[in-house]
Amino acid sequence: MQRRRLMQALAGLAAGAAGTAQARPAAASDFARAVAGQPLMTPLQGVSDQTGDRFAERLATRGRWPEALSGRFYRNGPALYERGGERYHHWFDGDGMVQQFTLAGGTLSHRGRLVRTSKLAAEQRAGRFLFNTFGTQIEGGPPISGPDSVNTANTNALEHGGRVLALWEGGSAYALSPQDLSTRGPVTWRDDLQGMPFSAHPKIDAAGHLWNIGTAGAAMVVWHIDPAGALAGVQVGPSPYPGGMVHDMAVTGRHLVVPLPPVSLDFGQPTGGGPRRFAMKAGEPLRVLVMEKADITKRRVFELPPQMVFHVGNAHETADGSIVLSFVGAPDAWFLDQGAVALMSGRPLPSGPSRTCVAVLDMAGGKARVETMDDQVEFPRIDPRRIGQSSRWLLSAAAWGAGHRAGLLHGLQLRDMQTGRVRRHDYGDQTIVEEHVMVPKPGRRGELDAWLLGTTFDGRRQATVLNLLDAAHIEDGPIAQATLPYVLPLGFHGNFHPG
Repeated sequence: MQRRRLMQALAGLAAGAAGTAQARPAAASDFARAVAGQPLMTPLQGVSDQTGDRFAERLATRGRWPEALSGRFYRNGPALYERGGERYHHWFDGDGMVQQFTLAGGTLSHRGRLVRTSKLAAEQRAGRFLFNTFGTQIEGGPPISGPDSVNTANTNALEHGGRVLALWEGGSAYALSPQDLSTRGPVTWRDDLQGMPFSAHPKIDAAGHLWNIGTAGAAMVVWHIDPAGALAGVQVGPSPYPGGMVHDMAVTGRHLVVPLPPVSLDFGQPTGGGPRRFAMKAGEPLRVLVMEKADITKRRVFELPPQMVFHVGNAHETADGSIVLSFVGAPDAWFLDQGAVALMSGRPLPSGPSRTCVAVLDMAGGKARVETMDDQVEFPRIDPRRIGQSSRWLLSAAAWGAGHRAGLLHGLQLRDMQTGRVRRHDYGDQTIVEEHVMVPKPGRRGELDAWLLGTTFDGRRQATVLNLLDAAHIEDGPIAQATLPYVLPLGFHGNFHPG
């Protein structure tokens, strides 16, 4: 790999990070007034420097937590939204806070800590926001020296190779200690790769190898990390849609599969004092880039109908060499441009649809077809043992009926990808359902021989709750719950690590 190409890619990313956002900070007091009488909005108040470290040695539980369920469940998301009386405009702007639930012998503890990024440290010293973020313009701060100057480490968390990785979209992974979540610092996989983007949705295959991408201007980086957490390989190639928003990816036995939605950042003049825009480009398709793991120059680009994609479910190869990709698609960038802003201001808005989609990519003929399901979902997950292989059941947070409001999800859904059958559990219309993961039961092999583990916010009790369901009996709801003694900010993504 040529160092020049790496540095050109990094320079492009730094320029994007320094782009001017359109919305200046709001007053923190405005949110407090807006959420009065709206109990579901409480978690979006966020934490402060003082409340950003939390520890509960033993959580209050009900039901039966299986002794066989042993390990650490991580979650990450934006958490610190306010400083010096100012408040960010966009949900994605907040500094990251990693949550760790430790399960052992039927007992549970919780620890949460803000990720001590260089951005957070600088703003703690200054007592105010200093840097432009995803959707908020901050004036009078120091120059941005590179992507990690504005790295919030706020999107995903997973334990791999003896460390917890707190992940963001456009910069380095931050390493944390599995013992106490103390921040070790940004990960440099190799000296000449310092600061190169390591995105938020890596995939770990059945052999324990981690695959990831990063986008930097017109370039795309492909990472291969071995099971011990060491760099096994890195490649750089051109992106078929330079400057677009690339969030997630899938792997198969031979390939990486990357959806490239026709969404880019519009740094034009502000309109009506609103935040910067995330626009679907008229006439542009959803591109799906398929690259061979061993040589990313061997690639195909498929074109599907225009739509926004945040998250993929899985991908696998069929006997004839085709690739089947499941993902959640939306007709527009509504949530980026409006929904995530409305949540931060305490103004619930009706949401647009985001539905389960399945694309079949004909690697021989270069054609693609896609089927869209009739549902309203986000945060798709599968049995982690089936990543890159054929999987029958797709788990998602979901909404349906009258309980669906303001883009918030109130239930869980398991979809049988072979028959289309849907099985659901409704937590209730005063509950916000966050991402749940599938945790295989020790010694069992079936996809439904698993627990479903995830957090919810109970608006009636004003409580964050960790829930455990039996995948084979999802309709029965939680078999066990643990209630935290404090409210956690709503998070994005996480993973379970057995042990």
